[in-house]
Amino acid sequence: MEREDKRGVFFGVIGVLTLIVAIIGASFAYFSINASSKQDAVNVSAASVKIVYTEGDQIAIENLIPSTREIAMKTLTRGLAGTTHEVEGAQVPYTTCKDDNNYTTCGYYEFSLTNNSENAVKVKAYVVPTALTEGKVGFSNLMFTLYDRTGIDDKSNNGTQVYEGKVPYNAEDGTYDVSGFSLLGSDINTTADLTGKGASKNYRLFVWLNEAGEDNNAEQGAIFKGTIHVDLPGANGDITGVAVGE
Repeated sequence: MEREDKRGVFFGVIGVLTLIVAIIGASFAYFSINASSKQDAVNVSAASVKIVYTEGDQIAIENLIPSTREIAMKTLTRGLAGTTHEVEGAQVPYTTCKDDNNYTTCGYYEFSLTNNSENAVKVKAYVVPTALTEGKVGFSNLMFTLYDRTGIDDKSNNGTQVYEGKVPYNAEDGTYDVSGFSLLGSDINTTADLTGKGASKNYRLFVWLNEAGEDNNAEQGAIFKGTIHVDLPGANGDITGVAVGE
């Protein structure tokens, strides 16, 4: 990507499962996803659903900048595919989510759900934002896409798109909807089917800060924090696990 972003570099840190995005001052940002894990069982009509986040506890991402979806996705897939480029006469693999100027353009997170019961269940996946404190403003251009990668071994293949959306923010009121938003559809109560007898679903969440020209300038000082939940509608308890990020 040859164009230099004159607005400055957005610095970021991404962990897993709690989304935090902060842009501080005139030109810097912090972006993170954190997670806590616990061993809470979820049982609905003898259902036992387990969620597992693969590849480690936390991951840090620095130099997050606004980018188009196409550029962010290209930096994701070429890195996961192991594509190489020439650096000082040697072929070197691209780093996942790094653009040609070595700035970070995205984050991705993978998790699997397994239903060990005899019966099929429905699961919800949604994010509950944390209310903004006094004097803070929110993000208008933070985007996400959830993919279903069940049965896919090729890391660079995202699989089937489940849903793509923007983190909802009311700029006029300066508030996020703390009732939450779904990763599966426009309605927070949208569910995905998970058949029983050990059946699993593998998901990938792709996150990027969308390039919006002058609109990105209005996000200076913005912050987003929220927690991802995956659970069974009507169940008592949470589905949680260890964390993943890249």
